[in-house]
Amino acid sequence: MNRLFAIARNAFFETIRQPIYGVLIFLTFLVLVLDVPLSGWTMGAGQAEYKKTDQQMLVNLGLSTLLVSGLLVSAFSAAGVLSREIEDRTVLTVVSKPVPRAVLVLGKYVGVAAALAVAYYLCSLAFLMTVRHGVMPTVSDKLDLPVIVLGSSALVAAILAGLFCNYFFSWNFASASVAAGAILLGAAMAVIAVVGKGWQIVSFGQDISLELLKAMLVGLFCVLVFAAVAIAASTRLGWFLTLLVCFGFFLAGSMSQFLFQRWAAQSPLARAAYRVWPNFSFFYTMDALMQERPIPLTYVGLTGGYALCQILAILALGMALFQRRELESVTGGAPLGVSILAGLGRAAGLVCAFAGLVVFSGFQGLASVAYGLGLVGLGVVWWYFWGWFGRGLKWTYYLALVVTAAAVLGGVAAVVRSLLRPDARPPLSLAGIALTAGAACLLILLLPVTRHHFSILPRSQRVHGATASR
Repeated sequence: MNRLFAIARNAFFETIRQPIYGVLIFLTFLVLVLDVPLSGWTMGAGQAEYKKTDQQMLVNLGLSTLLVSGLLVSAFSAAGVLSREIEDRTVLTVVSKPVPRAVLVLGKYVGVAAALAVAYYLCSLAFLMTVRHGVMPTVSDKLDLPVIVLGSSALVAAILAGLFCNYFFSWNFASASVAAGAILLGAAMAVIAVVGKGWQIVSFGQDISLELLKAMLVGLFCVLVFAAVAIAASTRLGWFLTLLVCFGFFLAGSMSQFLFQRWAAQSPLARAAYRVWPNFSFFYTMDALMQERPIPLTYVGLTGGYALCQILAILALGMALFQRRELESVTGGAPLGVSILAGLGRAAGLVCAFAGLVVFSGFQGLASVAYGLGLVGLGVVWWYFWGWFGRGLKWTYYLALVVTAAAVLGGVAAVVRSLLRPDARPPLSLAGIALTAGAACLLILLLPVTRHHFSILPRSQRVHGATASR
């Protein structure tokens, strides 16, 4: 337990000291403030109606902003405290204590989850201030001066406190600002809760509904699931691919009814996937807030239990992945462009294989079975090809270069054909998108850093590099 606490404590402080952590919190503040004017464009039947719909839009945008911010903070934090340590091989000093790898993964998650909860708390305070201020759809609507004065003063004071501590005590600016912000913004929100727009004393939290607080708590459960996904992905991937996995997981979980439930009646595999894969729609309480329906405490408890089960399952998968990783043989990672291509390629292979399994499990004739097996085989080959590509196998580079060059030439031909014949297929927009994607891939393949990753350099550069190394 002491080892777990020490690892979690180190991961927590290491996370809040990262500059990207403070930057993402500040950007979330900015987006939440910008949500106020952006929400004033809804269509209502009358003045009272569109004021209500504007405020509901503000709540929806704010809750969505909190979720996306939590996703980004999770991915970058997990990459900073785990994948970077694996690439730098500093994790070997912890594993050789000895510390079980499962304890290391669990401790890293606890630390990242705690830092994520602090970030969510700070952003939630800013969100509550914007909800209290409200949308001003008409000129006659007055500014909420207590929110503006107290909120902005607390934010500026937190930044100044971070600068003061950094200059005089050499404390980390990001962590000092976060600590000061947690205290000052919390105190400002407590005062705002009892002070009305005209600086008069009102009942505590009269403009903040209890249902909104419940919705924010359910959103925190969803964000903690994101943290588990990020930690599990960081045991094998770098920061960019971790971010890509988190976004893919988020999209698949948000569309699980569309992706899996629609095929559940025909395919046992789709039915099993719908039951096992996290369904993030359970965490989205916007509809209940829009329809002014109460959110029962039992529902909040059930979503908390559901999130806990998902977190335990995802962390168990991450522990299994980390348990089998050879840390001693870890070398520098691939360039960013190569990582992007390899990640997108492996994601496409995974989607293709899963689609083939869904078609195969439907058993709708011999043709569908053969088609499903073909998709599965293609997905497996695609997965391994892009894995070898990421590791720097030279023949995969040449094959990808030939296919990409052919795709670019085909895209140019399609664009020219669409310009000469507007009714031709594919349409000009699709041809342009395909050409742009192919050109971007070709540019990545031709970059010197990419060719160096695959050991494809001119003879003069190889000789110069060998001389420099001596």
